[in-house]
Amino acid sequence: MKKKFTGFLMSFCLLCMGLLAGCSLVETDYGRYYNQVVAVVEDKETGKRAEITKSDLISGYQSYGYTYEQYNGYTREEAIKETLTLLENRKITILTAEDEFGIDMDGTGLSTKEKTYLYQQVVDSLDSNLQSYYDEIVGTSEEETSDDITFEGYEKNARIVETTNSKGETVYVIERTNVEEELLGDFNPTVNRDFNNSDDRALIYENIREYVRNANDDYKKAFNNYFSDLRATEYGQNLSTDTESVFEREIDRLYKVAYENYVVEKYSYSNRNLDSLSSITTADIVDLYANRVRQSYTQYVLENDSSYDANVQDALNNVYYFKNGSDDTKFFTVANVLFMFTDEQQDEYDAIVAKMEADDGGYYQAQYQQDLDKLYSEITPVLRVYNETTGVYEEVEDTNGLTVDDVYNKMVISLGNAKNESVNAVGDTINSFIYTYGEDTGMFNAESNYVIGIDSEGNAVSSFVDSFNDAAIELYNGGNAKIGDISGLVRSEYGIHVLIYTGACENLFDGITSSFSLSEEAIETLYTTRVNILVDKTYFDVLYDDIYSDNYSYFESTNLNYLRQNYEITEYSNRYSDLY
Repeated sequence: MKKKFTGFLMSFCLLCMGLLAGCSLVETDYGRYYNQVVAVVEDKETGKRAEITKSDLISGYQSYGYTYEQYNGYTREEAIKETLTLLENRKITILTAEDEFGIDMDGTGLSTKEKTYLYQQVVDSLDSNLQSYYDEIVGTSEEETSDDITFEGYEKNARIVETTNSKGETVYVIERTNVEEELLGDFNPTVNRDFNNSDDRALIYENIREYVRNANDDYKKAFNNYFSDLRATEYGQNLSTDTESVFEREIDRLYKVAYENYVVEKYSYSNRNLDSLSSITTADIVDLYANRVRQSYTQYVLENDSSYDANVQDALNNVYYFKNGSDDTKFFTVANVLFMFTDEQQDEYDAIVAKMEADDGGYYQAQYQQDLDKLYSEITPVLRVYNETTGVYEEVEDTNGLTVDDVYNKMVISLGNAKNESVNAVGDTINSFIYTYGEDTGMFNAESNYVIGIDSEGNAVSSFVDSFNDAAIELYNGGNAKIGDISGLVRSEYGIHVLIYTGACENLFDGITSSFSLSEEAIETLYTTRVNILVDKTYFDVLYDDIYSDNYSYFESTNLNYLRQNYEITEYSNRYSDLY
């Protein structure tokens, strides 16, 4: 059973009474109360309409509307109204998409694959909701049990190609590359079927009941708890309370959520692939980079912002200009392959250190060092093998006597070979060791490697442990290090580290703060220089994605404003004012 929690329980009664402070419920007919229509959107041309109920509004507020109040300083009334506007926009988007694609919630116009996808979404949501109740009973959760190690990487969205313009001149143009042939390109079910919610909800219910009947007692309890909560949310609505009816209404709800989410995504997908959004030029890329460098230069040099050192260490990818004065801290990055103590070894390490710190005269330095040497020599590397089917690096139990020295010697040879190829080859080689042997979770899919600073006095500017800093600075070698240079075996309270130098934090270009022109060299540098050498994502990729995202956000906002003009929107504020 799938463990990812994707369900949406409609605990409207409990939520309103428990979380909406000031909510006064005086109606005894809760069905009528929650089903009140608080807004209607109607297409002025076709007359097609959609309603927003009070339960929709409460659910929307509890899902995201409260954040306006909690984090943006909105009043309760303002947050409720903003939530209603977002719900209206969603309904307008759905009506527009249905009209554009000729589809509806009954399945009209949907392909067999789309119907199968919606069917699977309903089943997965139902399974996941049940799993969440089971996790509560047995005391586990996905966050606690999932430890899959995967490499997310980066899928490039655009490329630069050389072409000839009408004047016969060679120019660079940008082509968008990451365009799927279909929205559900990654959805490949074993069997496609024409799912119909009205016909199949009884079958879905019977399947989950059959699963629970054959499961252990904890799953039976989970099912009963799920049922009890569903029935509680319908209190006072004069609905049938038998198990099958309650769950079929839940299946209806899950189908509506899945359908509407899919329609919104289908419409968004169609818009994201508009040529107008991807009409980005190389000049746009260079201009954005130059502007960001100038912003950093203004902040850290002209305005002398004291947060420079902290920002470079904490948010390296947001800094676009690095100071280079003689008194300024010099920053560089290192990757870390960690061979970690087991829990038992960590306890032994702590005991050895505590014994030495006790200073009772019976434990001498020589014995202390001997005990540590023995402990570090007993560290055994993990070994993972990449599973191409699941995309997970799976740990191998039998490592055939693999030692830290074995891995280290292999790293020295592999990095030496990679350094003869390219910087990117070095990054790929480092990555292979991090995911095959490393136990530092901070290195998995990190946006940047670890940043170490060295001030004009030669002291480390870093929050890492002393042995780590000392080894990093030795590796830096006064700025003479080469990318791919490797440290020795570095001991710390966590185990044994191997550090690899991954580059200085320095400006890509000189003189960019005063003037910067579009040139073949500039484009090529941005296009080929990785932001983090461990991932094939360049400065060009970052800039292109940001421009494209801004273009789409602007389009989306403009398009929604345009669409709203095509709809008659009626709000009944007296029906939800009690939520203030």
